Amino acid sequence: MVINPKTDIIVLVGLSGSGKSTIGAALSKQLNFSFIDVDDLIVQSEGISIAEIFAQQGEGRFRELEGNTVLELDLSSPSVLALGGGAWMQDEIRGFLSPMASIIYLEANVVSILQRLENNNSRPLLDDLGKRKEVLEQQLETRKRVYTEADITVNANAAVPAVVQEIIQKLKRS
Repeated sequence: MVINPKTDIIVLVGLSGSGKSTIGAALSKQLNFSFIDVDDLIVQSEGISIAEIFAQQGEGRFRELEGNTVLELDLSSPSVLALGGGAWMQDEIRGFLSPMASIIYLEANVVSILQRLENNNSRPLLDDLGKRKEVLEQQLETRKRVYTEADITVNANAAVPAVVQEIIQKLKRS
């Protein structure tokens, strides 16, 4: 099978809690593509959770693992790739994926993300529940410029099926 650049590799970027894993799984199923969740690959290869990697080895080591994992991906078949929230900030990852993939920014507001993450304590950069809103707002401010360089931006505040349909429609037009 010949891989068509920009249509057969779809990369989802956005803040933690914007729905990359959930929407990615649904989108891949709809398109009959493979689904790759980079955070899941890191957990499998390291044998410990992302939170444990952060706690034991630090964010720097996690970013290194993230970069290595992405650069070693087998993208020889149609795939939807969910990146961690901070992965897209790495120049090396952007440089590797941008030429070969459709980059989709899942734009979600902080209120939606806080609702989604209400009972989720597995996000190391958001583990201080009292400062979660503040941290998300700061991340959005510092990352938005890079996120919005994506090929396509979709409103990720909507229900998953609606977001998946919006992505498919926008991919057809691009």
